[in-house]
Amino acid sequence: MNTREAAIATSSPSPSLVSYGHLLVIYLVWGAAYFAVKICLSGPAAVTVLQLQTARLWAAAILLAAISAVISGPPPRLCRRDLGLCALSGILMWVGGNGLAAMASQYAASSFVVMALGAIPLWSALLDVAARRSKPRPDVLVGLAVGLGGLGLVMAPALLVPDAVIVEPEHALMTVVLLGGAGLAWATGTMLQHPLIGRSPPAWTATYQIGAAALALTLPVLVEGAPLPHAPSHGQLGAFAFLILFASVIALISFIHVVRSFSPAVASTFAYVNPVIGILLGWLILGEVPAPLSLAGMAIVLISIALILK
Repeated sequence: MNTREAAIATSSPSPSLVSYGHLLVIYLVWGAAYFAVKICLSGPAAVTVLQLQTARLWAAAILLAAISAVISGPPPRLCRRDLGLCALSGILMWVGGNGLAAMASQYAASSFVVMALGAIPLWSALLDVAARRSKPRPDVLVGLAVGLGGLGLVMAPALLVPDAVIVEPEHALMTVVLLGGAGLAWATGTMLQHPLIGRSPPAWTATYQIGAAALALTLPVLVEGAPLPHAPSHGQLGAFAFLILFASVIALISFIHVVRSFSPAVASTFAYVNPVIGILLGWLILGEVPAPLSLAGMAIVLISIALILK
């Protein structure tokens, strides 16, 4: 750390208890999100991914707008560049990242999905290295190499020993591609939103992002023309409510607060906790047993993240 960085670190206030509360929210809620997605898609009522994502995001955008108006006043007037950043980052995160992962959830165990997405900080580090166009530290290079190897082990059971408990064999390759794209899209969207810090209240930033994603999905869901779900179960309705209120509203506001309150290293630690929560829920409630090779790969990914972020 140089003298200027040390001075900034010394003058920066320590995160408050509220900030740590926001960190706990994203630990728990996003760890359970793909468990809820799996319940919505596998219940008695037929729900397509486009229907789930579009309805969820429109409901979340409306709710977020109401909350934002109460806690932050009227929407801020942003320049075209900032509005474009909100829209682009929101579409990348919620249509690309979250949407592709929801598509993968049709064919894979929720625990497998959340393990694959545990590599998001690895994607973020790769993007950071590419954006800086400078040679990274040797420990970062080692961490990236180790992490990519660990991610390969996470995905390996789906490709080498297809098992319907982990992933539907006929969709194994597509599932791996979807999850890789989801992690990369979410990491890219997160990186693009950094210039917005301080220019807009967190709640309104989240509203613009989710609103843009909902708008982007509206035409595709209309073109799809799938019939509306009939007689959803209580479990599906509860999981859908959880995705709207907690995973799409509360956790997103919390994530923006965390990005503003903590260093990137601390903000990325949700990747350590989310897979554990997702694996436990899938195992205890859905009877999903992760492949030992995937668990080993997940451990290697987490070690690599620790090397990169130290």
